[in-house]
Amino acid sequence: MTAMGSSYPPYHRHEYGHEHRHDVTWHGPPPSWGEVLFGVSCYLGAIVTGPVLPLLVFLARRRYSEFVRGHAAQALNVTLTTLLYAVSGTIVGALLTFDSRGTALAVMLPIAAVVGVIVVVYLVLAAAAAVRGEYRELPAWICARLVC
Repeated sequence: MTAMGSSYPPYHRHEYGHEHRHDVTWHGPPPSWGEVLFGVSCYLGAIVTGPVLPLLVFLARRRYSEFVRGHAAQALNVTLTTLLYAVSGTIVGALLTFDSRGTALAVMLPIAAVVGVIVVVYLVLAAAAAVRGEYRELPAWICARLVC
């Protein structure tokens, strides 16, 4: 629970027959253009600044807009989860250097590149949902709920 009540944003899932989509509709008041802009900027800014921009937006706007808070928290969670993966990868890479630097680079660079591309794709998909006034729930393996 937060000071505002529920720790989850007031979004509701779309259900389409047998297929399950991760887009959910915002059932609060319609977001203003400024709220949509903040939501989108969290995701796209996270690509460039990492957790810095989502954290600033989250701290500045979390009490004024549930819509912005939900998107900023998710963007922050993605960047923090990715940062944890990067720290883990650095540790594994450092251990692999005991064999050789070439082995460490041959193993860790492709993994880092694939994870980086996947993170960018998910951030762009979430930004596209924010533009539509929706919320795209990202998979837990890439977006651990560290900030609500």
